[in-house]
Formats: sequence, structure tokens, C-alpha cells
Amino acid sequence: MKIEIQQQEVAEFSQEWFDFKDGVKLRIADTRKPAFNRALELNNIQAEQELQGMKQVTDDSAVKSSLAFNRSVSHLITGWNGIETKDNPFEYSPKNAELLCTSTKYSNEIVVFAITKASELKRIAMKAVEDEVGKSLSTMSKETSSGRQKSRRHL
Repeated sequence: MKIEIQQQEVAEFSQEWFDFKDGVKLRIADTRKPAFNRALELNNIQAEQELQGMKQVTDDSAVKSSLAFNRSVSHLITGWNGIETKDNPFEYSPKNAELLCTSTKYSNEIVVFAITKASELKRIAMKAVEDEVGKSLSTMSKETSSGRQKSRRHL
């Protein structure tokens, strides 16, 4: 038997440096980043289990879930410059990005900034794809297997 080894698919997303404030620069990935989407998916699974009574809601789980979105957004931050702790520079790592988004007085401000920029990056990337393809899929007519035209509606 002959087999062909296929290369693993590489995640495609854009990332860019943005000026945040006070000389801080954040490198932010767009919302297509797989780790961000997986974290959101896990948060949704947890919430669904609680809603269905499969998992008990406790004070601990309530506190953790209140930070879950911020933790998800931390996956969109892929680097920074200009952030320090009291004594030392605060080096980028995924764990430090999580701390930055969940455990500082700037956390909510950073999360809002990051998700806004990440969404903008995704819109720009999707617009570039639309332009390359030539026409938005939402404006195209589809032909069914019987040959009839089926228009897509805008909601």
C-alpha cells in the first residue's frame, strides 16, 4: 500500500502591531485565530452544561466564568512592547497575556481594545478575499440541482 503524507493545515490569520496608550504597543491577531475560537467554544460548552443542569453553578464557577471571555481574548494578543511590572519588564508569553487580560486594573480596557482591533483585522482580511473573488457570496445567486435559481437573502 502506498500512502502519501500530507502536510498539516497551517492556521491562517493576520496580526498587526497597534499603539495602545502610554507608549504600549500590542500585537493583535484577527478573530480567525484558532486558539481564540477554541477558547470561546469551551466557554460556550461550559455555559450550556450549566444551563442544562449537567454542571452545578457554584460561586467558584461563576467567578471563573466572569473572566472566561477575557481569557479567550488573551489568545488574540501575540506580543507587546512597553509593559512593565513594578520592578521589571513584563515579557510576553501566553500565560502573561492571560494575566494581562484578567488580573490588572487595565484588563477590561485592554480586552475591549484587543477584540475591537481583532475584529477590524478580520473584516479587512475578509474584504480582501471578497475583492479577490470579485463578488460577495451574500449577493450571489445559487443554482440548485434542478437548475432553478435560489437567491440568498440579506437578514
